Amino acid sequence: MDKLEKEKMQDKLQVIKMAEQKGGKQRREAIEKLMIYARNLGCKVTAGGGAAGGINFRYGSICYAIMDITTDGEVKLYGQCHPNKNDNELNAKINAWLESREDIKLKSSPINCHGLLNEKVENIPLPALVEFLEVALKFIKEIYYKPATR
Repeated sequence: MDKLEKEKMQDKLQVIKMAEQKGGKQRREAIEKLMIYARNLGCKVTAGGGAAGGINFRYGSICYAIMDITTDGEVKLYGQCHPNKNDNELNAKINAWLESREDIKLKSSPINCHGLLNEKVENIPLPALVEFLEVALKFIKEIYYKPATR
């Protein structure tokens, strides 16, 4: 591991420690489990900046924003299209999926770019957030990474 990788790892560890200090063991465990699962799906998981600090979940070469979780336990879900595209197919699919859910409630919906959830990460069923990661990745791959047809 080179110096930069060690610094990034330390940043993530600091964020997790801060999350535990602010919200207890349940918050830390929820964030850690989501980080591990997202990495296994191929997401980039990085420490985020800002006053509260947090973890950012991204995917692909242009780092599509999927989810952010702050050390305060706030969860932000993303549903924005590719920066160079005018379509809103990804946004429409993510909003439709979110509307069908009883266990994930947005503070304000539908989301245009991103939306905050009503509950803290430790109070949201982990399978619901895992499924959001899976669904968001599925839609991103279907819409932007589908093989070209001849």
